[in-house]
Amino acid sequence: MNNRLFLYSSLFLVLILLFDASDQGGDNIKSNNQPIIPETGSQVVEHNNKPKDIIENKDYKTSDLVEVISDTLKVKIRLSDGALVSSELLKYPKYFESEDEKVVLLNNNQGSRYTALANIQSKQAKTPIKYTSRKLKYFLNNDDQLTVSIQGFSSDMIEVTKRYTFKKNSHLINVQQVVKNNSPNSSEWRQYNTLSRGDETEGNAMLYTYTGAAYFDSEDNFNKIDFSDIASGSFQKEVKTSWISMIQHYFFTAWLPSADDNNKKTIYTRLLSADNQRSYQIGSVDTYINILPGENKVFNSKLYVGPKVQSEITDLAPGLALTVDYGVLTFLAAPLFWVLETLHSLFGNWGWSIIMLTVLIKIVFFKLSESSYKSMAKMKKLTPRMTALKERYGDDKKQFSEALMKIYKEEKVNPLGGCLPILIQIPVFIALYWVIIESVEMRHAPFVGWISDLSSADPLYILPVLMGLSMYAQQKLNPAPTDPMQAKIFLTLPFVFTFLFATFPSGLVLYWVTNNILSIAQQYVINKRIIS
Repeated sequence: MNNRLFLYSSLFLVLILLFDASDQGGDNIKSNNQPIIPETGSQVVEHNNKPKDIIENKDYKTSDLVEVISDTLKVKIRLSDGALVSSELLKYPKYFESEDEKVVLLNNNQGSRYTALANIQSKQAKTPIKYTSRKLKYFLNNDDQLTVSIQGFSSDMIEVTKRYTFKKNSHLINVQQVVKNNSPNSSEWRQYNTLSRGDETEGNAMLYTYTGAAYFDSEDNFNKIDFSDIASGSFQKEVKTSWISMIQHYFFTAWLPSADDNNKKTIYTRLLSADNQRSYQIGSVDTYINILPGENKVFNSKLYVGPKVQSEITDLAPGLALTVDYGVLTFLAAPLFWVLETLHSLFGNWGWSIIMLTVLIKIVFFKLSESSYKSMAKMKKLTPRMTALKERYGDDKKQFSEALMKIYKEEKVNPLGGCLPILIQIPVFIALYWVIIESVEMRHAPFVGWISDLSSADPLYILPVLMGLSMYAQQKLNPAPTDPMQAKIFLTLPFVFTFLFATFPSGLVLYWVTNNILSIAQQYVINKRIIS
């Protein structure tokens, strides 16, 4: 209790890490052992009528893929089914200060395939098993829009045309599937969309961020489905307004509803396996629609493949901004990000914006902090008397406690006075932690001098060392522990946390250093006023 403020500051990081661990599993999604995709109403589609993805463990020939290059995306479309099997984000380098390699979401790499598929299915007729394209390479160039078409014919006289529309300055791909029934018989058709990917291979063990499936619907809002949940049992749910996604740190893919899409859908998950390799799939399937002979039916959907830039994704679909995963403290983190983004529009630098946001938070909690520091200053003033009591009563803890409480009463000191203000601020600190960790806007963002990337660790370890020194200074301003063993433990904490923070993103360490400096200044003034 004597070294409370420093202990709470240290405990703050531990609470964050515990909070991470408790949130890793996503939401608890009920699973079924035998997934069955329901039809309209209460009817059930037989197991062999479920949408089936094409999984081939081989390298595709160049002639099997259509390459499309816009100003933001470089994608490859597989001609066997129209799936997108590769996507490079042209404005997002994979490594800092290196333009040679871009961030890749969808990919055809052996063992970690990640694909997005919009396809159609019929109860009565066969779908095309091969599509053709007029060209194998398309460029947006200086145009505002580019549409790429592929066409396929089935043995049942069904003609399917798939159109992929790319727009300038956008990571959104509009996908249109036109089914033309050239047969003499009517047939029922439905659209389905899937996202399938393997395990996460590039995560940061020190900073956990969610990688897995997620969906949104008007009833349950945003829900995550962890890969382990998909592996243990498939999930299904009938929804109306909805979207599905695969999320990872900074980036995601999502199948979004079109503007005219008001039909019921069924969202489902399942584990796919081929040649000892497994992947996790989340999909959505529409209800069947009857197409008469000679008629056409158009199915529309939208695929987002890109970064979690909130200004770009917020208006694309309800709840899509929730893919920026702030966890249970979104109600605090979202306003904090808005303030941070507003500050960035004024300063033009995310580092200075973090500093100013920390100052604003300190101003908001100024009175609470002042109450805490006053309590700590009074405790520090009583340290000599507490030490004398410890020497007088030795190991008699009962008499020591009674004498100590008597002193507290005489001096009108509340030993818990510094506790509540700190506890109230902890949720805000955790929310800000998530804002800094989750915001792709700070990825590869420079600050000053040697800090050229706020999302990476300090290359010279200057900020972690400053943080350790500031924690040591806070320790000296707080009342010293009367227990020699506690005193030794507290002396080691600044070194331990300096080591831990050396691996953390510079933006997070910058916040912590700024907060510590402001706290030291406030506490120093209060100590001078009370103790002197």
